[in-house]
Amino acid sequence: MRLLKTVFHIHTDYSDDSDNSVEHLLEAAERGGVDVLAVTDHDTIQGALALASLAPPGLKVIVGQEVSTAEGHLIGLFLREPIPPGRSARTTALDVRRQGGLVVVPHPFNTIFGCSLRGAVYDLVDLIDIVETSNAQNVFSYPNRRAAVFAAAHALPALVGSDTHHRDSLCSCYQLLPRFDGPASFLDSVRRALLVPGRHPLRYFLRAAEVVLRPRLGLPLPQSLGRNCTVSRRPASPEPAA
Repeated sequence: MRLLKTVFHIHTDYSDDSDNSVEHLLEAAERGGVDVLAVTDHDTIQGALALASLAPPGLKVIVGQEVSTAEGHLIGLFLREPIPPGRSARTTALDVRRQGGLVVVPHPFNTIFGCSLRGAVYDLVDLIDIVETSNAQNVFSYPNRRAAVFAAAHALPALVGSDTHHRDSLCSCYQLLPRFDGPASFLDSVRRALLVPGRHPLRYFLRAAEVVLRPRLGLPLPQSLGRNCTVSRRPASPEPAA
C-alpha cells in the first residue's frame, strides 16, 4: 500500500508572520509530491479552509490551528470551528477534544521564540494525542531531542513539523503515513509513520531574521507577509526616529 507523503504544521499568509499564499502552497505540494497538508495557522482556520476549497483531487487538507494559549502554543487538528486564543492550555486542549479533534504539542521545548509550552507541557500529558518531536525551524537540535525523550517517556506518538512560514520551504521535513479517513485513523497512522526530519535551508532563516529585525529598526515589513491575516499577534511597529 502506498504511503501518504504528509507535511504537518504549515502556515499560510492568513498567519501574520507568513508569506505563503494558498496558491504557492498548492504549487509546492504538487512539485513535492505531497499527498496531505496539515494547515495550522496562528489563531485562525481561515487559511486551512481556503486551501481545502482549492485543493485538487488527491490532495487531502487537514484543518488545524496553532492556538496562542496563556502558557504557549498548542495545535488542534481536524477542527470544525476556530479555537479562541488567550485561554489556558488545558482549556484549549479540552475545546479541541470537544470538537473531536486531536491535540498536538508543537516545538514544546523551543526557547528562542518564547512561544513554547516548556514546563507546562507536563500538566497536559493526559490530553496530548501527538508530540512534534522535530521542528524544521529549530536552529539547534537540543529542543528536538528533548521533545523526543518526552514523547517516548509518555508513550505518545510523534510527528515532525515543517512549521513553514516562508516560500519554497514546504518539504524540509515530512512523514509517510498509511491511509486514514479521520482523526482516529490518523492517530493510528501516526503511530506507524515513517518520519523524515529535516531543517530549513539557510535562506529560510535569513528571511525569518529579516521579519524579526525590520520592525525593530523602524522599517516596514514586506506587504506579502500576513496578506490575508485578520488576527494579528504582532506588536505595533515602533515609530521611526524624527
